[in-house]
Amino acid sequence: MKKLFCFLFLISFLSPPPAEAYLPQEGNITATFGTLLTKTHFNDPGTKAKSPWLGGFGIIALGDINEKGSLEVGLSHMNKIYFREQGGSYLSEGTELMNITMGYRRWWNPYLSFGLAFSSAYTMGNPRIVYSDFTPPDKVDTSARDTTEYSLEFSAQGDIKTWDNVALIMDIRYSLSLTNKPHEKADHYGFMLGLRYLVQEKHPSPPPAKDATP
Repeated sequence: MKKLFCFLFLISFLSPPPAEAYLPQEGNITATFGTLLTKTHFNDPGTKAKSPWLGGFGIIALGDINEKGSLEVGLSHMNKIYFREQGGSYLSEGTELMNITMGYRRWWNPYLSFGLAFSSAYTMGNPRIVYSDFTPPDKVDTSARDTTEYSLEFSAQGDIKTWDNVALIMDIRYSLSLTNKPHEKADHYGFMLGLRYLVQEKHPSPPPAKDATP
């Protein structure tokens, strides 16, 4: 994931902006739809519990406030696994989440931007035990059983290809959990590939009418 962040950052210097690059402008509104992959930040070789990549989908709406910044609102359906350690033993539980984000996006150039958002995630359905060293397996619990979770999301978004008012984008994120339980791993990575549409464009004001009086 760190390599992807570096890749997006490097292309901003090594590649000239394409002629069709998106130009943020006050009043513009864009919507992005795409597939989402997420993975909990967990890697402990001392346990058989593993953190796989899981699929979902996401929607992102941007409203430009000027040429450098945009307000961002996002909605995503995702699957997530939580890992909790107690006395050297592990429990991992999975659940479906509906994640809502609200934040700010700063444009580095017309095809690369960075964002910071506050997110609230709401569980859907019942949690499931993925792996457990405990007997009984539900001796401890994870945040998969909570109704709501909160986090901060850091993101980098880059345009891969642009056609008029449509762009193929890559969005990579890191979610920092604010409500994880003691000894729990709840941070996650996110990777989204989607299409961004220009829904509303601010048109320049028409020039003032010339005085026809000779």
